[in-house]
Amino acid sequence: RERGQRHRAYMAEGVAQAAAGAARRVKLGSLNVSKVCLGTMTFGSMSNQDTAFEILDRFIELGGNFIDTAEMYPVPVKAEYAGESEYIIGRWLKARAGRIKRDEIVIASKVSGPRAAAGPFVVANRARALGHPAGDGNVAADFSPGQLRQSCEASLARLGIECLDLFQLHWPERHVPKWGAGQYVKEEEEADEGRDLQGFDSVVSTIGALIAEGKVKEWGISNETSYGVAQACEAAKRNGVRPPVSIQNDFSLCYRIFESELAESCSTKHYNIGLIAYGVLNGGALSGKYLRGGATASSRFNFCSGFQPRYHSDRANAAIAEYMALADKHGMTLAALAQAWAFSRFYLSCVIIGATSTAQLEENCKSAYVDLSPEILAEIDQIHVRHRNPNLEN
Repeated sequence: RERGQRHRAYMAEGVAQAAAGAARRVKLGSLNVSKVCLGTMTFGSMSNQDTAFEILDRFIELGGNFIDTAEMYPVPVKAEYAGESEYIIGRWLKARAGRIKRDEIVIASKVSGPRAAAGPFVVANRARALGHPAGDGNVAADFSPGQLRQSCEASLARLGIECLDLFQLHWPERHVPKWGAGQYVKEEEEADEGRDLQGFDSVVSTIGALIAEGKVKEWGISNETSYGVAQACEAAKRNGVRPPVSIQNDFSLCYRIFESELAESCSTKHYNIGLIAYGVLNGGALSGKYLRGGATASSRFNFCSGFQPRYHSDRANAAIAEYMALADKHGMTLAALAQAWAFSRFYLSCVIIGATSTAQLEENCKSAYVDLSPEILAEIDQIHVRHRNPNLEN
Protein backbone atom coordinates (compact mmCIF):
# COMPACT_ATOMS: atom_id res chain seq x y z
CA ARG A 1 0.00 0.00 0.00
CA GLU A 2 2.78 2.41 0.95
CA ARG A 3 4.64 1.56 -2.27
CA GLY A 4 1.45 2.25 -4.25
CA GLN A 5 1.05 5.64 -2.57
CA ARG A 6 4.66 6.55 -3.36
CA HIS A 7 4.13 5.50 -6.98
CA ARG A 8 0.98 7.62 -7.28
CA ALA A 9 2.78 10.59 -5.73
CA TYR A 10 5.68 10.14 -8.17
CA MET A 11 3.30 9.96 -11.13
CA ALA A 12 1.36 13.01 -9.94
CA GLU A 13 4.60 14.97 -9.60
CA GLY A 14 5.61 13.94 -13.14
CA VAL A 15 2.29 15.08 -14.57
CA ALA A 16 2.57 18.39 -12.71
CA GLN A 17 6.05 18.94 -14.16
CA ALA A 18 4.81 18.05 -17.64
CA ALA A 19 1.96 20.54 -17.28
CA ALA A 20 4.34 23.22 -16.01
CA GLY A 21 6.59 22.64 -19.02
CA ALA A 22 3.75 22.64 -21.54
CA ALA A 23 2.26 25.80 -20.03
CA ARG A 24 5.34 27.96 -20.70
CA ARG A 25 4.61 30.57 -23.37
CA VAL A 26 6.59 32.70 -25.82
CA LYS A 27 5.65 35.25 -28.47
CA LEU A 28 6.17 34.66 -32.18
CA GLY A 29 5.01 37.91 -33.70
CA SER A 30 1.33 38.19 -32.78
CA LEU A 31 1.14 34.53 -31.74
CA ASN A 32 1.31 33.43 -28.09
CA VAL A 33 2.57 29.87 -28.28
CA SER A 34 3.66 27.14 -25.91
CA LYS A 35 7.43 26.65 -25.84
CA VAL A 36 6.70 22.97 -26.29
CA CYS A 37 5.41 22.51 -29.85
CA LEU A 38 3.75 19.23 -30.77
CA GLY A 39 5.20 17.79 -33.97
CA THR A 40 2.85 15.60 -35.99
CA MET A 41 4.98 14.12 -38.75
CA THR A 42 4.25 10.56 -37.56
CA PHE A 43 0.46 11.05 -37.60
CA GLY A 44 -0.82 8.69 -40.27
CA SER A 45 2.25 6.45 -40.42
CA MET A 46 3.81 5.47 -37.08
CA SER A 47 0.73 6.74 -35.20
CA ASN A 48 -2.78 5.88 -36.37
CA GLN A 49 -5.66 8.30 -35.99
CA ASP A 50 -6.86 6.98 -32.62
CA THR A 51 -3.37 7.34 -31.11
CA ALA A 52 -2.95 10.77 -32.69
CA PHE A 53 -6.24 11.92 -31.14
CA GLU A 54 -5.09 10.70 -27.71
CA ILE A 55 -1.79 12.57 -28.05
CA LEU A 56 -3.49 15.77 -29.22
CA ASP A 57 -6.03 15.58 -26.38
CA ARG A 58 -3.32 15.06 -23.78
CA PHE A 59 -1.16 17.85 -25.17
CA ILE A 60 -4.03 20.32 -24.78
CA GLU A 61 -4.88 18.99 -21.31
CA LEU A 62 -1.28 19.59 -20.22
CA GLY A 63 -1.47 23.21 -21.38
CA GLY A 64 0.20 23.07 -24.79
CA ASN A 65 -1.35 25.01 -27.67
CA PHE A 66 1.18 24.94 -30.55
CA ILE A 67 0.85 22.23 -33.22
CA ASP A 68 3.20 21.88 -36.18
CA THR A 69 2.55 19.93 -39.37
CA ALA A 70 3.32 20.07 -43.11
CA GLU A 71 1.55 19.37 -46.35
CA MET A 72 3.87 16.42 -47.15
CA TYR A 73 3.59 14.68 -43.73
CA PRO A 74 3.64 11.97 -42.47
CA VAL A 75 7.08 10.45 -42.87
CA PRO A 76 8.47 8.54 -44.59
CA VAL A 77 7.16 10.76 -47.39
CA LYS A 78 5.06 8.68 -49.75
CA ALA A 79 2.47 9.56 -52.36
CA GLU A 80 -0.17 7.31 -50.85
CA TYR A 81 -0.41 9.18 -47.55
CA ALA A 82 1.15 12.61 -47.99
CA GLY A 83 -1.22 15.12 -46.40
CA GLU A 84 -2.71 12.61 -43.95
CA SER A 85 -1.19 14.35 -40.92
CA GLU A 86 -3.14 17.51 -41.76
CA TYR A 87 -6.31 15.50 -42.39
CA ILE A 88 -5.99 13.84 -38.95
CA ILE A 89 -5.56 17.21 -37.21
CA GLY A 90 -8.57 18.51 -39.13
CA ARG A 91 -10.72 15.56 -38.05
CA TRP A 92 -9.58 16.05 -34.47
CA LEU A 93 -10.47 19.76 -34.54
CA LYS A 94 -13.93 18.90 -35.90
CA ALA A 95 -14.47 16.15 -33.32
CA ARG A 96 -13.42 18.47 -30.46
CA ALA A 97 -15.25 21.58 -31.71
CA GLY A 98 -17.51 21.65 -28.67
CA ARG A 99 -14.61 21.43 -26.21
CA ILE A 100 -11.77 23.38 -27.80
CA LYS A 101 -12.03 26.85 -29.26
CA ARG A 102 -10.18 27.39 -32.53
CA ASP A 103 -8.53 30.59 -31.27
CA GLU A 104 -6.99 28.67 -28.36
CA ILE A 105 -4.92 26.51 -30.74
CA VAL A 106 -1.98 27.74 -32.83
CA ILE A 107 -1.57 25.69 -35.98
CA ALA A 108 1.56 25.85 -38.13
CA SER A 109 2.05 24.12 -41.45
CA LYS A 110 4.70 24.12 -44.15
CA VAL A 111 4.71 24.39 -47.93
CA SER A 112 7.04 21.99 -49.74
CA GLY A 113 9.82 23.53 -51.78
CA PRO A 114 11.22 22.33 -55.09
CA ARG A 115 13.30 19.18 -55.45
CA ALA A 116 14.65 17.68 -52.20
CA ALA A 117 12.06 15.66 -50.26
CA ALA A 118 8.89 16.50 -52.18
CA GLY A 119 7.80 14.59 -55.27
CA PRO A 120 5.31 15.79 -57.91
CA PHE A 121 2.56 14.04 -55.94
CA VAL A 122 2.59 16.97 -53.49
CA VAL A 123 1.20 19.28 -56.18
CA ALA A 124 -1.40 16.71 -57.25
CA ASN A 125 -2.46 16.25 -53.63
CA ARG A 126 -3.16 19.97 -53.33
CA ALA A 127 -5.55 19.82 -56.26
CA ARG A 128 -7.34 16.80 -54.79
CA ALA A 129 -7.74 18.52 -51.41
CA LEU A 130 -9.40 21.45 -53.18
CA GLY A 131 -11.63 19.24 -55.33
CA HIS A 132 -9.77 20.05 -58.53
CA PRO A 133 -8.47 17.66 -61.21
CA ALA A 134 -5.05 16.37 -60.18
CA GLY A 135 -3.67 16.38 -63.72
CA ASP A 136 -0.99 13.92 -64.78
CA GLY A 137 0.87 14.19 -61.46
CA ASN A 138 4.11 15.30 -63.08
CA VAL A 139 4.16 18.95 -62.00
CA ALA A 140 7.07 19.64 -59.65
CA ALA A 141 6.64 21.76 -56.54
CA ASP A 142 7.96 25.32 -56.62
CA PHE A 143 7.42 28.67 -54.91
CA SER A 144 5.52 30.34 -57.75
CA PRO A 145 2.61 32.55 -56.65
CA GLY A 146 0.05 30.01 -57.85
CA GLN A 147 1.67 27.10 -56.06
CA LEU A 148 2.19 28.97 -52.78
CA ARG A 149 -1.44 29.98 -52.83
CA GLN A 150 -2.67 26.50 -53.71
CA SER A 151 -0.51 24.93 -51.00
CA CYS A 152 -1.91 27.27 -48.37
CA GLU A 153 -5.50 26.75 -49.48
CA ALA A 154 -5.08 22.96 -49.63
CA SER A 155 -3.68 22.92 -46.09
CA LEU A 156 -6.65 24.99 -44.92
CA ALA A 157 -9.01 22.53 -46.60
CA ARG A 158 -7.35 19.47 -45.06
CA LEU A 159 -7.25 21.10 -41.63
CA GLY A 160 -10.81 22.39 -41.94
CA ILE A 161 -9.88 25.92 -40.86
CA GLU A 162 -10.04 29.37 -42.43
CA CYS A 163 -6.62 30.72 -41.46
CA LEU A 164 -3.17 29.26 -40.85
CA ASP A 165 -1.62 30.80 -37.77
CA LEU A 166 1.89 30.17 -39.10
CA PHE A 167 2.71 29.43 -42.76
CA GLN A 168 6.28 28.22 -43.21
CA LEU A 169 8.53 27.64 -46.22
CA HIS A 170 9.69 24.07 -45.53
CA TRP A 171 13.07 24.59 -47.19
CA PRO A 172 14.53 27.23 -49.53
CA GLU A 173 13.93 27.05 -53.26
CA ARG A 174 17.63 27.66 -53.92
CA HIS A 175 20.45 25.29 -53.09
CA VAL A 176 21.52 25.32 -49.44
CA PRO A 177 23.34 22.72 -47.33
CA LYS A 178 20.68 20.91 -45.28
CA TRP A 179 19.80 17.62 -43.60
CA GLY A 180 23.37 16.65 -42.78
CA ALA A 181 25.13 18.34 -45.68
CA GLY A 182 27.70 20.87 -44.50
CA GLN A 183 29.07 22.39 -47.69
CA TYR A 184 27.77 24.93 -50.17
CA VAL A 185 28.40 23.27 -53.53
CA LYS A 186 29.48 25.23 -56.61
CA GLU A 187 27.79 22.85 -59.05
CA GLU A 188 24.44 23.27 -57.28
CA GLU A 189 24.83 27.04 -57.26
CA GLU A 190 25.41 26.97 -61.01
CA ALA A 191 22.45 24.62 -61.46
CA ASP A 192 20.25 27.20 -59.71
CA GLU A 193 20.91 29.57 -62.61
CA GLY A 194 19.00 27.24 -64.91
CA ARG A 195 16.15 26.64 -62.49
CA ASP A 196 12.93 28.62 -62.39
CA LEU A 197 13.55 30.22 -59.01
CA GLN A 198 11.01 32.85 -57.98
CA GLY A 199 13.26 34.94 -55.77
CA PHE A 200 12.66 36.45 -52.37
CA ASP A 201 10.55 39.42 -53.52
CA SER A 202 8.04 37.26 -55.36
CA VAL A 203 7.72 34.76 -52.51
CA VAL A 204 7.33 37.45 -49.86
CA SER A 205 4.79 39.38 -51.95
CA THR A 206 2.64 36.26 -52.37
CA ILE A 207 2.74 35.58 -48.64
CA GLY A 208 1.81 39.22 -48.05
CA ALA A 209 -1.27 38.75 -50.23
CA LEU A 210 -2.28 35.64 -48.27
CA ILE A 211 -1.92 37.60 -45.04
CA ALA A 212 -4.03 40.46 -46.45
CA GLU A 213 -6.73 37.98 -47.43
CA GLY A 214 -6.87 36.55 -43.90
CA LYS A 215 -5.58 33.11 -44.92
CA VAL A 216 -2.32 33.45 -42.99
CA LYS A 217 -1.53 35.29 -39.73
CA GLU A 218 2.25 35.00 -39.55
CA TRP A 219 4.91 33.33 -41.66
CA GLY A 220 8.23 31.65 -41.12
CA ILE A 221 11.20 30.06 -42.81
CA SER A 222 12.81 26.67 -42.30
CA ASN A 223 16.11 24.95 -43.00
CA GLU A 224 17.49 28.41 -43.74
CA THR A 225 20.88 30.10 -43.60
CA SER A 226 22.00 33.50 -42.36
CA TYR A 227 21.96 34.75 -45.94
CA GLY A 228 18.38 33.55 -46.39
CA VAL A 229 17.27 35.16 -43.13
CA ALA A 230 18.67 38.53 -44.22
CA GLN A 231 17.24 38.31 -47.73
CA ALA A 232 13.78 37.29 -46.55
CA CYS A 233 13.62 40.11 -44.01
CA GLU A 234 14.93 42.75 -46.39
CA ALA A 235 12.47 41.61 -49.08
CA ALA A 236 9.67 41.97 -46.52
CA LYS A 237 10.77 45.55 -45.84
CA ARG A 238 10.89 46.39 -49.55
CA ASN A 239 7.44 44.94 -50.19
CA GLY A 240 5.66 46.25 -47.12
CA VAL A 241 5.03 42.74 -45.75
CA ARG A 242 5.44 41.81 -42.10
CA PRO A 243 8.72 39.93 -41.61
CA PRO A 244 9.01 36.22 -40.79
CA VAL A 245 8.59 35.51 -37.09
CA SER A 246 10.19 32.08 -36.93
CA ILE A 247 12.86 29.81 -38.32
CA GLN A 248 12.39 26.05 -37.99
CA ASN A 249 15.86 24.52 -38.16
CA ASP A 250 17.62 21.31 -37.17
CA PHE A 251 19.21 21.79 -33.73
CA SER A 252 20.48 19.43 -31.06
CA LEU A 253 23.43 18.43 -28.91
CA CYS A 254 24.75 16.75 -32.05
CA TYR A 255 24.09 19.70 -34.37
CA ARG A 256 24.78 23.12 -32.86
CA ILE A 257 25.36 25.01 -36.13
CA PHE A 258 22.61 27.54 -35.31
CA GLU A 259 24.46 29.00 -32.32
CA SER A 260 27.01 30.91 -34.43
CA GLU A 261 25.91 33.11 -37.34
CA LEU A 262 22.22 32.21 -37.32
CA ALA A 263 21.87 33.07 -33.64
CA GLU A 264 23.28 36.51 -34.43
CA SER A 265 21.06 37.05 -37.47
CA CYS A 266 17.91 35.97 -35.63
CA SER A 267 18.68 37.80 -32.38
CA THR A 268 16.05 40.09 -30.90
CA LYS A 269 18.62 42.85 -31.44
CA HIS A 270 18.68 42.16 -35.18
CA TYR A 271 15.96 40.43 -37.25
CA ASN A 272 14.10 39.10 -34.18
CA ILE A 273 13.20 35.65 -35.50
CA GLY A 274 12.42 32.89 -33.02
CA LEU A 275 14.06 29.49 -33.39
CA ILE A 276 11.63 26.58 -33.51
CA ALA A 277 14.01 23.67 -33.10
CA TYR A 278 13.37 20.30 -34.65
CA GLY A 279 15.55 17.20 -34.32
CA VAL A 280 16.37 17.99 -30.69
CA LEU A 281 16.33 14.26 -29.90
CA ASN A 282 18.08 13.32 -33.16
CA GLY A 283 14.95 11.50 -34.27
CA GLY A 284 14.85 9.59 -30.97
CA ALA A 285 18.53 8.58 -30.97
CA LEU A 286 19.21 11.10 -28.18
CA SER A 287 16.87 9.15 -25.92
CA GLY A 288 19.54 6.42 -25.86
CA LYS A 289 17.05 3.69 -26.81
CA TYR A 290 18.98 2.54 -29.87
CA LEU A 291 22.28 2.19 -27.97
CA ARG A 292 20.61 0.55 -24.97
CA GLY A 293 18.49 -1.85 -26.96
CA GLY A 294 15.20 -0.24 -26.05
CA ALA A 295 14.07 0.55 -29.59
CA THR A 296 11.05 -1.38 -30.87
CA ALA A 297 9.93 -2.30 -34.37
CA SER A 298 7.81 0.87 -34.41
CA SER A 299 10.71 3.14 -33.40
CA ARG A 300 11.50 5.60 -36.17
CA PHE A 301 14.74 4.18 -37.57
CA ASN A 302 13.39 0.63 -37.46
CA PHE A 303 10.04 1.62 -38.95
CA CYS A 304 11.71 3.83 -41.59
CA SER A 305 14.82 1.98 -42.68
CA GLY A 306 17.43 4.36 -44.09
CA PHE A 307 15.61 7.48 -42.86
CA GLN A 308 17.66 10.39 -41.44
CA PRO A 309 21.00 8.54 -41.30
CA ARG A 310 22.73 11.64 -39.91
CA TYR A 311 20.94 11.13 -36.60
CA HIS A 312 22.25 7.64 -35.92
CA SER A 313 25.59 7.42 -37.72
CA ASP A 314 28.69 6.02 -36.00
CA ARG A 315 29.91 9.57 -35.34
CA ALA A 316 26.57 10.60 -33.86
CA ASN A 317 26.38 7.45 -31.74
CA ALA A 318 29.84 8.08 -30.30
CA ALA A 319 28.70 11.49 -29.08
CA ILE A 320 25.35 10.13 -27.89
CA ALA A 321 27.15 7.53 -25.77
CA GLU A 322 29.03 10.29 -23.92
CA TYR A 323 25.91 12.39 -23.41
CA MET A 324 24.15 9.27 -22.12
CA ALA A 325 26.91 8.71 -19.55
CA LEU A 326 26.59 12.34 -18.47
CA ALA A 327 22.82 11.99 -18.01
CA ASP A 328 23.35 8.81 -15.98
CA LYS A 329 25.91 10.58 -13.81
CA HIS A 330 23.41 13.28 -12.91
CA GLY A 331 20.44 10.95 -12.44
CA MET A 332 18.36 12.08 -15.39
CA THR A 333 17.24 10.60 -18.67
CA LEU A 334 19.19 11.40 -21.81
CA ALA A 335 16.01 12.73 -23.45
CA ALA A 336 15.53 15.17 -20.56
CA LEU A 337 19.16 16.29 -20.77
CA ALA A 338 19.00 16.84 -24.52
CA GLN A 339 15.74 18.77 -24.47
CA ALA A 340 16.50 20.78 -21.32
CA TRP A 341 19.79 21.86 -22.92
CA ALA A 342 17.90 23.13 -25.97
CA PHE A 343 15.42 25.02 -23.77
CA SER A 344 18.37 26.64 -21.97
CA ARG A 345 19.49 28.48 -25.12
CA PHE A 346 18.56 32.16 -24.96
CA TYR A 347 17.85 32.34 -28.69
CA LEU A 348 15.42 29.40 -28.71
CA SER A 349 11.69 30.01 -28.78
CA CYS A 350 10.23 26.50 -29.04
CA VAL A 351 11.20 22.85 -29.16
CA ILE A 352 9.21 20.55 -31.42
CA ILE A 353 8.59 17.28 -29.63
CA GLY A 354 7.41 14.15 -31.35
CA ALA A 355 5.43 11.49 -29.51
CA THR A 356 3.90 8.17 -30.43
CA SER A 357 2.23 7.73 -27.02
CA THR A 358 0.85 9.94 -24.26
CA ALA A 359 3.53 8.65 -21.87
CA GLN A 360 6.25 9.77 -24.27
CA LEU A 361 4.48 13.11 -24.66
CA GLU A 362 4.41 13.72 -20.90
CA GLU A 363 8.07 12.79 -20.53
CA ASN A 364 9.05 15.21 -23.27
CA CYS A 365 6.93 18.04 -21.89
CA LYS A 366 8.65 17.67 -18.51
CA SER A 367 11.96 18.66 -20.09
CA ALA A 368 10.74 22.24 -20.52
CA TYR A 369 10.49 22.38 -16.72
CA VAL A 370 14.08 21.21 -16.10
CA ASP A 371 16.89 23.67 -15.38
CA LEU A 372 20.42 22.40 -15.96
CA SER A 373 23.15 23.49 -13.56
CA PRO A 374 26.21 25.44 -14.76
CA GLU A 375 28.23 22.28 -14.02
CA ILE A 376 26.14 20.15 -16.37
CA LEU A 377 26.16 22.83 -19.08
CA ALA A 378 29.96 23.00 -18.85
CA GLU A 379 30.25 19.23 -19.13
CA ILE A 380 27.98 19.30 -22.20
CA ASP A 381 30.30 21.85 -23.82
CA GLN A 382 33.31 19.63 -23.08
CA ILE A 383 31.66 16.72 -24.88
CA HIS A 384 30.78 19.06 -27.75
CA VAL A 385 34.45 19.99 -28.16
CA ARG A 386 35.32 16.30 -28.49
CA HIS A 387 32.35 15.53 -30.79
CA ARG A 388 31.63 18.74 -32.66
CA ASN A 389 28.41 18.55 -34.71
CA PRO A 390 28.62 14.83 -35.53
CA ASN A 391 25.39 15.01 -37.55
CA LEU A 392 27.37 16.67 -40.35
CA GLU A 393 28.00 14.21 -43.13
CA ASN A 394 30.63 16.26 -44.98
